[in-house]
Amino acid sequence: MLTKIILACDESGAKGYADQTESYPGEVGVFAGILFPEELDAKTRPEFWQIYNQHKPSNGKLHIADLLPEKQELLRREVYAAVRKFNLPSFWYAIHVDGLHDWYLTRKKIIDEAKRATEAQGREPLRIKRSGSRDHPESMHEELFAGLYSHLIAFLEERRRKRLSIEVRTDQIDSPIVKNFEDMAKRLLSEAPLVTATTGWDIDTNRVVHGKVEVGFKLPSSLQIEAVVEQLTINTVREDDGYVLAADVLANSLNHLFKNRQPSELYTPLNHPNAIAAHPLADSLAAFYDWGGGDLIGDRLFSHPNGRARMVE
Repeated sequence: MLTKIILACDESGAKGYADQTESYPGEVGVFAGILFPEELDAKTRPEFWQIYNQHKPSNGKLHIADLLPEKQELLRREVYAAVRKFNLPSFWYAIHVDGLHDWYLTRKKIIDEAKRATEAQGREPLRIKRSGSRDHPESMHEELFAGLYSHLIAFLEERRRKRLSIEVRTDQIDSPIVKNFEDMAKRLLSEAPLVTATTGWDIDTNRVVHGKVEVGFKLPSSLQIEAVVEQLTINTVREDDGYVLAADVLANSLNHLFKNRQPSELYTPLNHPNAIAAHPLADSLAAFYDWGGGDLIGDRLFSHPNGRARMVE
């Protein structure tokens, strides 16, 4: 049976790229989403659109950050009540700015050292001159989406949903980012090797030459993902949207939670139920049956350097 869902999502907090550093201690970026099953759409849509219309401004789209504090609190209460009423699974993914930056520096150092080692070993002039390497710092926005989407697939896999039709609804974002979102989503469930094309100049023939690098892997059967996404649509909504407003409210509240952590909580893992235990929707956000060994990317690969230092102490 085909499982059809809508994932309404939005981001809050840090944006930009991995070459940027945090603007305050422990700064994070967060992406949040709410799952709306197709079978509940006839009931949930009127409820969430009613919430939107009650708070709708006279012009422009509604965002919680644009409201006065007392109206923000009212909107949060109404959204939380609706999420609880329909028992909607909710998700989040967060990354420390300085954790992503530290990984960027580590990766850049490895590449630079490898390049210098290759140049030092050269005994004869190379026939093929490659174009200079370009710096491509990771996008916080894209890494957050990749983490959120991975959690969504893991949730559906955990519930043995084999055939999936997913509509991702989010606020307006640039077309290239949407394309990158789609590529990331497809690559997540593919075992095809990642192919990187490269070009160079043959100094003997005075011609451009082309090459490619393939990086592949094979998962053991115990780690194979059985879910198949038969349909994936990413819609960036331009009009009023009650579902995306709910995601905006959730993302904003999670960023506020992370921004106001106690000193002892700074730099600790972000993508575990312990990190959001104080949130009013903690039960909805702790959606997995089994959280396993924790998040390997956001909380390990992109862990904050100060968090790793605390673990050593």
